[in-house]
Amino acid sequence: MIELLAEGIGQRFGRRVLFRGLGFSARGGETLAITGSNGSGKSTLVRILAGVMRPTKGSVTLSLPSGPVPEAERPFVTGLVAPYLNVYDGFTPRENLEFVARARRLRDAARRIDAVLERVTLADRADDLVGTFSSGMKQRMRFAAALVADPPLVILDEPTSNLDEAGKRTVRGIVDSCVAEGRLVLVATNDADEAEACDRTLSVTEFR
Repeated sequence: MIELLAEGIGQRFGRRVLFRGLGFSARGGETLAITGSNGSGKSTLVRILAGVMRPTKGSVTLSLPSGPVPEAERPFVTGLVAPYLNVYDGFTPRENLEFVARARRLRDAARRIDAVLERVTLADRADDLVGTFSSGMKQRMRFAAALVADPPLVILDEPTSNLDEAGKRTVRGIVDSCVAEGRLVLVATNDADEAEACDRTLSVTEFR
């Protein structure tokens, strides 16, 4: 069973407190929406949960069927999709994903890359420069980069921002398939419909 447990998470920057005493648990096969107004700390919490930032207080534990994941390794088993994570415009999708595969030391990289490009419907553009892509296509590239390693934990920060309805449906389909595969999906969002589609909601503002 995949489980993410956050206990007593607090974050401050100088005198500014974003949240304190924040805690929850979530398991594979479900979706959890992280909500809150702009500036409430959603993206900061996302970074903490993904393991790329340490909180001021508290702890985060990701457990897999093989046991708890060491804190330093959590980023390598987490697929993070966020608008501040850029793909390289001067590379093709295949080249972008080859870079990710080398960084994560993935075996069978070519097969994984072909499969994930098919999954995000970019297989026919695999060898075109990403710089020629629309914002929606670049967002699908971010999903491809996050999913190529088959992560048990998928964290999405404003995944449908700047997407049209077709793009939002594509994202919803990817999320649904991740859940069906038993992954845990967290969605940080200001979109009421997007939050409503999740199984549960965690409001960051409740932990001020």
